[in-house]
Amino acid sequence: MGGAWLCTHIWEHYQYSLDKVFLENAYPLLEGCALFLVDWLIEGPQGYLETNPSTSPEHSFIAPATGGHNASVSYSTTMDISIIREIFLAVIASAEVLGKYDTTLVQRINQALPRLPPIMIAKDCTIMEWALDFEDPDVHHRHQSHLFGLYPGHTITMERNPDICQAAANSLHKRGEDGPGWSLTWKMALWARLMDSKNAYRMILKLINLVPPTEKFGLNGGLYTNLWTAHPPFQIDANFGFTAALAEMLLQSTLTDLYLLPALPRNKWPRGCVKGLKARRDVIVSICWEEGELQEALLYSGRGDSDLKLHYGGQVTTFRVSGRHGYKFNGGLQCIESWPLDK
Repeated sequence: MGGAWLCTHIWEHYQYSLDKVFLENAYPLLEGCALFLVDWLIEGPQGYLETNPSTSPEHSFIAPATGGHNASVSYSTTMDISIIREIFLAVIASAEVLGKYDTTLVQRINQALPRLPPIMIAKDCTIMEWALDFEDPDVHHRHQSHLFGLYPGHTITMERNPDICQAAANSLHKRGEDGPGWSLTWKMALWARLMDSKNAYRMILKLINLVPPTEKFGLNGGLYTNLWTAHPPFQIDANFGFTAALAEMLLQSTLTDLYLLPALPRNKWPRGCVKGLKARRDVIVSICWEEGELQEALLYSGRGDSDLKLHYGGQVTTFRVSGRHGYKFNGGLQCIESWPLDK
């Protein structure tokens, strides 16, 4: 499943770049990954297509049949199914772009997708990490693998799955705020996807905490004096994860929608500007805000023409973007200026 996770980045790269040559060259990797997955899935007793055996990274559960002992192998963990759903959707979307939709593999994927197990909510109103509602031996575990569909995946969204998003928020509260740097930045990104600025900001405060150089292991986040995230010797994934999560707080996007300042902690960052954030559909975005409210947004479109929805708070506007053009929007999402970028 690690290979499948890596393959999700192929479609991610295309969404940001719209580089059709890249997608054409990389598509065989997506095909090979999807072919493995449709062959790997087996029908379970309830008719769903399952992965078996299956694990959830570095975590375990209390196995009822063992008299209360921990186990770590079951079937169809939520992370497995979330990654597979991402890959299947990526192959379908890529095939549409490349004109390769009418293939046996795409047909098999279309048949398999509705048979994947749904995201399940546990009796405590959190996301189930396993196919069964096992007892968790470590409720404060550092991983959030069962929330993959929310981040870094895209199959759980506030608009489409409000009940699942509430269960995801419950899961984050249950896991708590402690953890190494990479765990904190993952939680920060998850809270940003939930458009919860307060808790995303709390993760920043947990991370930006001085750790003495004599402390060799940072299980509770923190930074060394050189701004490396604390862990033996340090964790570059936490440093990179911070910039990724911070970007999610200020801008989120799909191929059809742009969300401005979705998780801005307005009381903590009442004014500011961010420049050059890359959005999907090859759009560059710069944003300025004052007193916690949007003042101006500049959009620079790269390849192709398209219709985009621009979101800010409860406001939504649809506009036509032309390739190689710039656009200026005010706080009311009105386009007040546009110009060709080649001049």
